[in-house]
Amino acid sequence: MARMIHSNETKQKTKTLEASQEIMSGATGPITKVISQRRSLRRHWRIAEIAFMVILDIFLVFTGCYLAYYLRFKTFKTNVVLDWLRERIFGGAPSAYVYQNFLYFLPLWIGIVAGVIFIFAFRRLYHIRLTGNWFQQAWKIVVSITIGMAFLITYFFFFQNHNQPDTNLMVPNSRLLIPLMWSTCIVVLCAGRLLVSGVMGLLYRMGLGETRVLVVGSGRLGKMVMQCLAASPNLGFSVVGFLHDLTEPPGDFGRFKMLGTINDIGMVIRSMQVDEVIIALPSDMNKHAIDSVKLCERLGASFKLIPDLYELNLSRIDVENIEGIPLLGIRQVSLNTPQRIVTRAIDISLSLMGLIIGSPLYLCIALAVKLTSPGPIIYRQERVGLNGEHFQMLKFRSMSQDADRQQERLLSLNEAQGPIFKMRVDPRVTPVGSILRRTSLDEIPQLINVLKGEMSLVGPRPPLPREVAMYEEWQKGRLAIKPGCTGLWQVRGRSNISFDEGVLMDIYYIENWSLRLYIQILLRTIPAIVFSRGAY
Repeated sequence: MARMIHSNETKQKTKTLEASQEIMSGATGPITKVISQRRSLRRHWRIAEIAFMVILDIFLVFTGCYLAYYLRFKTFKTNVVLDWLRERIFGGAPSAYVYQNFLYFLPLWIGIVAGVIFIFAFRRLYHIRLTGNWFQQAWKIVVSITIGMAFLITYFFFFQNHNQPDTNLMVPNSRLLIPLMWSTCIVVLCAGRLLVSGVMGLLYRMGLGETRVLVVGSGRLGKMVMQCLAASPNLGFSVVGFLHDLTEPPGDFGRFKMLGTINDIGMVIRSMQVDEVIIALPSDMNKHAIDSVKLCERLGASFKLIPDLYELNLSRIDVENIEGIPLLGIRQVSLNTPQRIVTRAIDISLSLMGLIIGSPLYLCIALAVKLTSPGPIIYRQERVGLNGEHFQMLKFRSMSQDADRQQERLLSLNEAQGPIFKMRVDPRVTPVGSILRRTSLDEIPQLINVLKGEMSLVGPRPPLPREVAMYEEWQKGRLAIKPGCTGLWQVRGRSNISFDEGVLMDIYYIENWSLRLYIQILLRTIPAIVFSRGAY
């Protein structure tokens, strides 16, 4: 009997080992077939995207050419202002040109369209993700159209006849047509890309054509990558999870699941049907990064490698090239004087405007707080600001008068991770306060803190001194800039996001500060407040 049991155990172990080897090797099996079919489908999807964009661009360039032609030879032909300017600048009455219809110049339009598509392809516009950075796509379009117009001007210079309005020429006899084509093509193509980006983003959100991403690395770099991908679902990336890199304590990171260690990469790629692997390992694990790259190549998985240059922010790296040798430099990230002046001017002007325009509403809120519960209207709380400086933050009181004393007995009910305290149903919150907190109207008095220079409209939320005392060293980086009324953490989910995730978002904002990001967060705050995402 014992011998039979031992024999069965041996057979079971052999089967398990063979199954594991099949998963790791990928030689045969249903998993391999499913992955192969998925990759084939993704390749076809990508080819279809490029083909669709080429066809769309051909149509849009033709549309831009027709609009330019129509404006020049229909709208501006009998324009009184243009005739007056022509008469004052060149003297004499306007010339009586005879123009053919749009299709007469069809060979010219076809040449322009072919040239623009060739320049787009040469400048790798079709390699940019459709739902990626629209400004990057728009800039490539502007540069490409400008290059195309430069070639057209050269063509006009050599082949246009200025002495006679010969209707048999294949070139429209008009200098004004060139800037009109330049501007109309840019506007039409950029608008088309914006529309396509919105439609594709909607399809990605529905799960069509999405890219299943595995992040290798559980450190700060890997966490930042996961956050950025999850915060932009319109990009079409779905983070299936991450692999533990052996340098951080094992465990899930907020909403992101740990699927194993870096030694399990082969098994995870196959079992989770991963489309793309992003390797974000610390600089002291270069050997593991190289091994991961080789394994991805062997398995046929697409991969991206993010170098961790001694914990430097990648947006600060400045690359030069001398005879093929890359030289890396580091740009300063601190706000310079003009940026501080512009930001401060926006803070002051918008805060004053908000306080003045909303004053009737704030008076009603003050009366409601005063009449429904005993205690002051304005709640003052000591917070930590720029470089660890303490200040008194102002809020409309949303809790009972002795809320701070009651918190000690509620600590065991804390629902938040890290040093912060959060409860979805907090018994200290008053009925009026519940409405104020859900609509974020309790934060309005902080506009006074902004006017005093203690806060900015955008920045990390100011922490309590007891929270800062529990910070790890890397978390103190969020104190390197003025705290704000709103921030990246708030517009991406507020209380629905874990503390570590939120701190990484704050640090990302600090290290990647720009006026554009500042304004973008301000605009995204409006829907975040309206829909009360993560507010309690």
